[in-house]
Amino acid sequence: MNRIWFYVIVCLQALFLILMSMSYYTMDTWGESIRLKTAPVDPRDPFYGDYVTLSYEVELVPSEKWNISADIGSREKVYLLLEPGENDLYTLVQASAEKPDVSGAEVVLPARFDWHDSQREVYTVDIGMDRYFIEEGTGQQYEQNREDLIVEVIVAPWGQKKINSVTTSE
Repeated sequence: MNRIWFYVIVCLQALFLILMSMSYYTMDTWGESIRLKTAPVDPRDPFYGDYVTLSYEVELVPSEKWNISADIGSREKVYLLLEPGENDLYTLVQASAEKPDVSGAEVVLPARFDWHDSQREVYTVDIGMDRYFIEEGTGQQYEQNREDLIVEVIVAPWGQKKINSVTTSE
């Protein structure tokens, strides 16, 4: 009997690892592809190599699009409702504490609340995709085009997201 339980537990652990890795790849099939405008900087890490630090326009939420009570804590989950705009770039419709209903081509992007700038009346959120590792030696190319970078993000129906590509706008 103990031997059976051992094999059941080992199989469940293996199944869990397989499902975790499959969820990343199934996003390509079932996920929604969106394009976001960003402005990066080009740091270098001796352990990881070149990467681009990304800051997205949708991470700055104006007060009129913030549909959340004032007592939200730092790092609490919020939902950004995005819709396609000019040049197929997704723009912010609203930020809310509950997952909003979507219609048409709208997409919900989960994020975490960072802080509120009362001077500029802007709420800052973090969508959790602020680093993109690039090929060694290509950092200058991204740095020169920092205002024109477009990030293609895949958002799965279950809320997982990943950067698919970083390109310059045409």
